[in-house]
Amino acid sequence: MNWFVSFLLAVLYASFSYAFDCSSKELQGYDLQGLKGVYSASNSRNTPPSKTTIDWSIAVCEDLSSVSDCDKDADICGKKTIVNGDKSLLAEVYNFKYNPSTAIRKLGNNGDEGFAIDYDLVWGDDNNLRASMVFMCVPEKEATKEFESRWDNRWLTTTIKSDKACLKANRKPNPGSGNDNGESWGWFTWIFIFMVLFLSIYIIGGAWFQYNKGNAIDFSSALKEVLENFVDLLRGLPVFIKEIIEKFTRNGNRGEYSAV
Repeated sequence: MNWFVSFLLAVLYASFSYAFDCSSKELQGYDLQGLKGVYSASNSRNTPPSKTTIDWSIAVCEDLSSVSDCDKDADICGKKTIVNGDKSLLAEVYNFKYNPSTAIRKLGNNGDEGFAIDYDLVWGDDNNLRASMVFMCVPEKEATKEFESRWDNRWLTTTIKSDKACLKANRKPNPGSGNDNGESWGWFTWIFIFMVLFLSIYIIGGAWFQYNKGNAIDFSSALKEVLENFVDLLRGLPVFIKEIIEKFTRNGNRGEYSAV
């Protein structure tokens, strides 16, 4: 019976041991796919005659399969290395994983300043380690590309500042970023599009009209004839505009004189 209980606990633990889901309901308001990746940070301190360094790997919407000595399903992994002269020793590996005790915490007013994910890790006989992965909402120009870390031997705080950590509803499009999905197209662009459509309809429709009237042997000949007429029209357009301008100019000049 004990083996069945052990098996059941293992299955339950495995079902809860996975990296936090970026598509979870609590995180739907944020653009975490824009932060997807594995990040690194480190903390070092002198421990004479050696030096102790903890290299942190932080996974966002991704696993840690690419990081050696870390569990694949961990969200945060820390590798503690002690260096003494030319000797290096991997002393400890901390794996913070998403489990039932992990909490997603909104920052500010209902998450408008970002959010944080808090982890607990049972370490040793009576030690509990904690870690907080903080996503801070800032304007794009103040964003950082890496996590900053602070470690006090019991609690790790990793922080990244990004506009992707702002609620989507509160984010403003960045002018000139090219990611506005056409919302900032100028009216010149729309005029150009409409002119192209109008000319296409004019040329193809004119060719079809000429073809149906029997003025062309085939449609390609009709299209060629319409194009030639259109080119002639364009060539004569500057002269026509010049005549219109001169006419209005002459009329305007006459108004400056009075009959004697």
